[in-house]
Amino acid sequence: MTVTLEDWGMITAMPIEGHALTGRVERTNWQQRVTTLIGDCPGAKSNRTSGVPLSWLSEHRKTCPQGADEATVELYALWYILSEVVFPDSSENSANWAYLFFLADWDAGYSWGTASLAYLYRSLDDATQRTGNKSNMGGFVWAFFVWMWERLPVGRLEKMPRRPWKYYSEDGDETRNPTVAYEWDVVKLYTRLKKTSYKTYTNELDALTHTQDEP
Repeated sequence: MTVTLEDWGMITAMPIEGHALTGRVERTNWQQRVTTLIGDCPGAKSNRTSGVPLSWLSEHRKTCPQGADEATVELYALWYILSEVVFPDSSENSANWAYLFFLADWDAGYSWGTASLAYLYRSLDDATQRTGNKSNMGGFVWAFFVWMWERLPVGRLEKMPRRPWKYYSEDGDETRNPTVAYEWDVVKLYTRLKKTSYKTYTNELDALTHTQDEP
């Protein structure tokens, strides 16, 4: 059992068809290329070549300028979503810049859903090999949570009455339809001790049957 592209598309609404986000990432002059793309870039520190510090992003890219045109607003939104939601790394202090150059032509029709699912797979594999007390996992984690809540009756949150979709969509905008994630819009949280939760989850997993697959 694993997350499929169909699952991913229904949860995230990201495109799973189109051009692949692939190719060799050149590190040479990456700061100049980022500056060309977004107009600015943090200064070099030590040998950092794989990401942009989140502290710099928070200071320079957190708030969209007042009166910005539609293209600028979209760029700020995409920057935040891709760097801090879809492709975050496990360090919790930097945003991967490798995919930013694909934003130069957003309408090219890239399969962002496929890329984000592949990135999650790699992040999960990396997480299984971490042993430190402060180890973290990267990737599109909240979407992975939604998939687990849909598929596994273990540690599942309790669904509460949803808020009307009109609070999220605009009148007459037929392109903004709810995804599977909307089913978990309002939930009841449970707070337990980590040791207690771990024992509970492992016991529930051991006791699973083929009939326990409905939310």
